[in-house]
Amino acid sequence: MKWLSDDRLNHLRSVVSEPDFSATKYTFVKELGRGGMGMVCLAEDRELDRLVAIKVLNTPELTEDLGNRMIREAQIIARLEHPGIVPVHDVGTLPDGRIFYAMKYVRGSRLDEYAAQGASLRDRLRKFQAVCDAVAFAHAHGVIHRDLKPQNIMIGSFGEVLVLD
Repeated sequence: MKWLSDDRLNHLRSVVSEPDFSATKYTFVKELGRGGMGMVCLAEDRELDRLVAIKVLNTPELTEDLGNRMIREAQIIARLEHPGIVPVHDVGTLPDGRIFYAMKYVRGSRLDEYAAQGASLRDRLRKFQAVCDAVAFAHAHGVIHRDLKPQNIMIGSFGEVLVLD
């Protein structure tokens, strides 16, 4: 028996964990991150010829409650039309039964990375105010974030502040 190299084994692990978008209008590009409930990946929307970020549940063993929670999350975010909240474009089910939703892909850096780059106090306070505006908008519409942290805030390529997740 021939053993697999670590590189080959890691490659196989990544292929197995890639979501199957074959029944959708999306093409997998790469994984962007992973959290407790799911993963976020970069994908190409073939119909609109643009990149999107797609959140996918980690587990194909979908309980009705977990699936409904993911769909509800997408619906709530989609209703929160605010320049500081990342818009949701689509929601669906993958061939393996996992729920996903597609949202705007934000080019830029996370707030913690941005702050570490030496932004001035004035600029950091402006970014914080923009976060507060988005969160206040969500609160005014009965939505509480529950996982607000620098890793869930992006500073876009034009300096815009966007709350994720």
